[in-house]
Amino acid sequence: MPLWFVRLIGLVALLAAGCATTTVDLPAEPGTPADLVVITWNMDAGRGDLSRLVSDLASGRLTGAPPIDYVLLLQEATSGVGVDLEELAETSNLEAFIVPVYEVDGRVRGNAIVSSRPLRETRGIPLPQERQPRMAAFGVITVANESLFLVSTHFENRLSWLRGGVFSDTARGRQAEALLRALPEGPGILGGDLNTLLGPAEPAWRLFAMRFTDTPKDQADPTFRERLVLDHLFFDLPAGWTAHRRVVEDRYRSDHHPVLGIVNRES
Repeated sequence: MPLWFVRLIGLVALLAAGCATTTVDLPAEPGTPADLVVITWNMDAGRGDLSRLVSDLASGRLTGAPPIDYVLLLQEATSGVGVDLEELAETSNLEAFIVPVYEVDGRVRGNAIVSSRPLRETRGIPLPQERQPRMAAFGVITVANESLFLVSTHFENRLSWLRGGVFSDTARGRQAEALLRALPEGPGILGGDLNTLLGPAEPAWRLFAMRFTDTPKDQADPTFRERLVLDHLFFDLPAGWTAHRRVVEDRYRSDHHPVLGIVNRES
């Protein structure tokens, strides 16, 4: 049996083991309003039903009670497809910051932050390019007198084939390292489609878990086509704050499930 074929079988086994469904944290008191709810979601080139997701989030249908504040970290927001982010923000009394990343068929695709709290210090963070440009959206909000930075990002979605028939995830590792260097110290929340095809052993996944130490320790359920854990939320929170997360069952017409995080302060 060729060596490359043996390694390919090993990769398939790794994917199956790394992306198996696991138990996720749930809110202890689902009827209590959360201090902050955060969702990260790949909108599938703008085809996802963002209006319905925002409605379900703001109304409390996703959390048992309307949250005090909420944020959406979006990827593949696309001009001319689906809802207009700036128009949605204006009509819903929200703030939106959009970072254009690249153009496909005349439509601009990018990452965005939508927030019920005022956004400040907004900027785009360029990441090392592999096949196409990659950038992260950055902003800061204040919740209960605490500043939190927010990041929405989208990483390389291919694996490199190295000499000897070994798959490589080094591109995403380089993008994670560059993004971490650009982030300030202090509390923050990072979300995005990291395209972690090889599971928890990927450098990007491990690097973010080490930086964002309040991230729940369990592995999330699959977020893409019921098999792969590609979408993540990572937390570094002020003292006394806690985070829970879960994958939302409804994909809202996208090919990715939203990942929902609930953040609460000590009473």
